[in-house]
Amino acid sequence: MTQDIASPFAPLDNPSQWTRGLLFGVVIMLVASIGSDLMQNELLSRAKTGNASQSEAAADDVREKVIGGLYLLAVAVAGIAFLVWFRRAWRNLKSLGGRDLKYSTAWAVGGFFVPILNLYRPIQVMREVWHGSDPSNLERDLQPDGPQIRNQLPTPAMIAWWWGLLDVSMLLGRTAIRIVLGDGSTIDQLHAANTLYILDSMVCIPAVVLAIRIVNRITRWQGERWSLIADLQVEGSVLPSVV
Repeated sequence: MTQDIASPFAPLDNPSQWTRGLLFGVVIMLVASIGSDLMQNELLSRAKTGNASQSEAAADDVREKVIGGLYLLAVAVAGIAFLVWFRRAWRNLKSLGGRDLKYSTAWAVGGFFVPILNLYRPIQVMREVWHGSDPSNLERDLQPDGPQIRNQLPTPAMIAWWWGLLDVSMLLGRTAIRIVLGDGSTIDQLHAANTLYILDSMVCIPAVVLAIRIVNRITRWQGERWSLIADLQVEGSVLPSVV
């Protein structure tokens, strides 16, 4: 169990706005990337029959590098914003009546970067944030056996789909990279790798959209749950210690 000290409740509105906006930017770049990769596949198909000029290949290379660079920048900035939001969301749990939490603040961010562990720890922490933010669960969580019940709840479908799509996207991307860095870079190999990149982007788009929905839901829930706790305090109800 985590031994973190409870922090004052910090509204998620500002970090969630930044996170949603930047994630939407990632979606735009994914759509642009799909369009660019489709154009490259068309060029590669013509190159096999000798119907592609050097100037077309040079222009295609520049376009792919620019879009690829902008996409990586968008992912990096949106990723930082998401982690800032996620860390704050977890730190709010104790102020929202969370007791006997299974993970620590460090896992809210660190779980994304530890090899092997990053395949499953982030979804575990997200599940804890989800259930600990749901205002409909407040009364249950404040009961003596509340934490035990909460820790046995299943992973919500939205979170399971979000993480599953990210895992599929990662697998497709790594497979494409292996092809490019393999024994050679023939036109067929480049075409195959490019097709995998397109599939990767197509899978990643719904994953990012789900991330935006998750950010929306948890941000709204935490505000509602904090209001419920404030009402209980006004009414003089005794809340269990959350430290």
